[in-house]
Amino acid sequence: MPVPFLHSPNILFDTVVYRTERLSPGFVRLTLAGASLADFAPYERDQRIKILLPEDDGAYPEGLHGGLPEHAWRQAWRALPPADRPVMRSYTAHRVRPALQEVDLDVFIHEPAGPASRWALGARVGDRLLVSGPDVRRGEPAHGVQWAPGTATTVLVAADETAFPAVHGILRSLDEDVRAHVLLELGDPADTALLGPLLERHTVEVHERAGQAGGDALVAGVEQWLRTHGSSAATLGTGFAAWLVTESTRIPLLRAATTDHGIDPERVHGQGYWNARPRATPE
Repeated sequence: MPVPFLHSPNILFDTVVYRTERLSPGFVRLTLAGASLADFAPYERDQRIKILLPEDDGAYPEGLHGGLPEHAWRQAWRALPPADRPVMRSYTAHRVRPALQEVDLDVFIHEPAGPASRWALGARVGDRLLVSGPDVRRGEPAHGVQWAPGTATTVLVAADETAFPAVHGILRSLDEDVRAHVLLELGDPADTALLGPLLERHTVEVHERAGQAGGDALVAGVEQWLRTHGSSAATLGTGFAAWLVTESTRIPLLRAATTDHGIDPERVHGQGYWNARPRATPE
């Protein structure tokens, strides 16, 4: 049994869809509700959680239910025949309201739609969803949060749509004295509506894919930004931090570009939020 899961503060929360809203051409917001969400830790920022999709009839296999700690529900999930395992996907807890026993989940609708996108598009009030997230009673407030800028007052945040909910949480968390350079890759400019007024106090560049493969426009945008600002960012040392998120095979390119401009690798977080290769099995 993997040691990290033994120490995880995450448990399975049993939720139902309370509200749905189409935020933009590319995003659907699902507001999830459930009494147990009073204990869902509101760490936010780029807080990563897991969802387990139900069967078409809304049911889950025996052994998967709310209240299970992460090591136990993963063990139960793995014990199922692969064809019977609920599809598992990672998302960002966009907004967490323990007092109201609610969590907002903003889902980017991929084209072609994958299992989670299809489920989100068809979700109706009352539909059940198992969500693995941090239980505030179990501690470890940094679990699932990669955003760790330390004392940085200049930050580079670069992402495609899959990370827009995390970008929203990061920008909300910034102190007034922090200057952010925000680079966004997208297919439809209307999807910046998800970030709204948060973009107004920062320097923002929007890079449309325009037929390119996912991640390529962002890589080009970051490389251009580094040609202009990379040397000065490097001189800031711990005063600078970068958070770079897109398709997984592009992340080494982004890391290499920052290193080429003298930026300490410890000041750069790069993470693949999706992979261009088709998934053979749900993970």
